[in-house]
Amino acid sequence: MNLRGAAMTIVAASVQASVAAIFALALAGCATTNSSETDPRRSGSAVDRVSPVRAAEVNTRLGVGYLERGELQVAMEKLELAVKQDPKHVPAHLALGIVYQSIDRNERALRHLETAVDLAPDDGGAHNSYAALLCQVGRYQEADRHFRAALNDPFYATPGVALANAGSCARRDGRDEEAERYLREALEFDPQSRTALFNLAGLSFEQGEGLRARAFLQRLEAAGGLGARALLLAVQVERSLGSDAIAERYARTLTERYPDSPQASQVRQ
Repeated sequence: MNLRGAAMTIVAASVQASVAAIFALALAGCATTNSSETDPRRSGSAVDRVSPVRAAEVNTRLGVGYLERGELQVAMEKLELAVKQDPKHVPAHLALGIVYQSIDRNERALRHLETAVDLAPDDGGAHNSYAALLCQVGRYQEADRHFRAALNDPFYATPGVALANAGSCARRDGRDEEAERYLREALEFDPQSRTALFNLAGLSFEQGEGLRARAFLQRLEAAGGLGARALLLAVQVERSLGSDAIAERYARTLTERYPDSPQASQVRQ
């Protein structure tokens, strides 16, 4: 099982949740404006005449909008401007963390996410985003502390995401019992959590519980299909159970659907 891939799943899930949360924060911080106020590229616009805090809110909203559309360079420009205008603007730091993660500038991403946590120590979303990246770079114990901090926020809207991430990270660190506890609790919040189902399938397979692994993979498949890593795991599980025909079906799906993936190459070998 590729645990580096599991770490990337943590980050991907967290990015999706974080972008939505940051976008909501950015919108909440910005009153309705007319078109001349919303684009600071216009020289002499109203943005130039408002307070730095207000300008930072507008640029953060613009930056997050560009981030959602995948225009990372423009998003970075807006968000860097926002933190210059207001160095304490948490949504801007969170969004910059995501931008830098997306281009593999992890040290810069960590600095912005750590700043967000320092500025908003009770914010579960900030802790979850920071923890996900800490796990990706192998700082597992620190990550676990921040996942726990996220779960201590009674107003955190998606505790199931933090639990699934914490479980995946614990698994990557070799803490299998703790990982299983986190992952099963994540399923109590979201029975279709793809991160939790995939990692529980992987744990079960590694523990020699092929039938249980198959059950988790079936739930994952019903929740939206199997990606390349899950298909490879399904091949391995079915082979371990002696179900060669089913294993071959999964292998064929993997090589047809993801022909250039490392998992397809592994199956061909």
